[in-house]
Amino acid sequence: MAASFDPTTLAAWMIGFYVVAVLGAALAIGSVAEFVLSNRSVRVARQQTVRSYYGGLAHTH
Repeated sequence: MAASFDPTTLAAWMIGFYVVAVLGAALAIGSVAEFVLSNRSVRVARQQTVRSYYGGLAHTH
């Protein structure tokens, strides 16, 4: 018994995959931007560079 191949089904799956991938990327970028912007006032008050502030955060975990 041979499996049937329907190109419209494949196209629908590909479109769905790309939509989910774009939404996931947008959510990830938004989360990172929100995190960076929420910590900006603290970092500026300490007069630290982006690298030293977030480097310190990474080493404290």
